[in-house]
Amino acid sequence: MAKITAVTVHGGHNPQGKIACGASDYIDESKEDRIITKKVVKLLKKNGIKAYNCTVNNGTSQNDVLRKICAKCNSKKRDVDISVHFNFFIHKSKKDSVTTGTEVIVRNKDGVRGDLGKGVCNQISKIGFTNRGVKIDTNLYFLNHTNKPAILIEVCFVSDPDDASLYLKHKDDIAKAIVQAILNYNKAQ
Repeated sequence: MAKITAVTVHGGHNPQGKIACGASDYIDESKEDRIITKKVVKLLKKNGIKAYNCTVNNGTSQNDVLRKICAKCNSKKRDVDISVHFNFFIHKSKKDSVTTGTEVIVRNKDGVRGDLGKGVCNQISKIGFTNRGVKIDTNLYFLNHTNKPAILIEVCFVSDPDDASLYLKHKDDIAKAIVQAILNYNKAQ
């Protein structure tokens, strides 16, 4: 694939308090995915890459949110689609100085999906998050219904106090890490 010159980015859920909003524990996914999305879009533009915020705020159900996100992404001329999420697993009641970590989900690891996914994991893990790597999931609506290569970033776990604490200190660094992964990808092309 050629260099990435245009990207869609979105928070993966409806806003906090609405149907189909994201996970919430130590931090709230629907609030934080929008913060990271806005920072990433701004930084991409600053680095000469067209970026579109395709976050949806008015979905009537989970399927409606997903359909609207994919329609917004597919309406743009771009090279890659990025969905920003925060993971949830078993609630950890106290810190243990070990993060549960970051990962990227893709439909397959071919081309830009695998390369960019690995780059995002590597960059975010430099902040101090455990690198869970690139995972394949062929059943996610977003990954299957955009007509360009897509990645879903699980920044960290809302249910882990170590993840939440590290995230809250490094929001800007996480956005920079995602953008740096794209810039590094472009340098390698």
